[in-house]
Amino acid sequence: MRSDCIFFCPIRVRYNEVDQQGIVYNGHYVIYTDIAFEEFFRSKGYPYKTLVEEHDSEVCHKKSTYEFYSSAYEGDLLEVGMRILKIGNKSMTIGFEIYREGEDELIITCETVYVGYDTKNRASKPISDLMRQLLGA
Repeated sequence: MRSDCIFFCPIRVRYNEVDQQGIVYNGHYVIYTDIAFEEFFRSKGYPYKTLVEEHDSEVCHKKSTYEFYSSAYEGDLLEVGMRILKIGNKSMTIGFEIYREGEDELIITCETVYVGYDTKNRASKPISDLMRQLLGA
């Protein structure tokens, strides 16, 4: 539900993201939610690259589940909403909702699990305190 979202990211559907019918190819929704995730941190003053390189605060995408309710089309301006569903020790679940600009009808919902990641050891690690703080946890 829109009111539960803590952040919205606008994304314009481009020609190369649609099929012959002009409908967004489903694989692009992964990109749309990833863009919203990164833009959330940028809006808080921490571009994702800064979180990783200067604050050792990285997560990796473990799993996403999508439910489709409607379609998005070439030229649509989408609003990708983001909300926190759960933050554990080493993982967190973020909910995404995609709407057409100015409309309340859902196009898609997505639940994504991110895992804290240690790039040097290539292993999971706890979600950083900074990331928790930025997410309001």
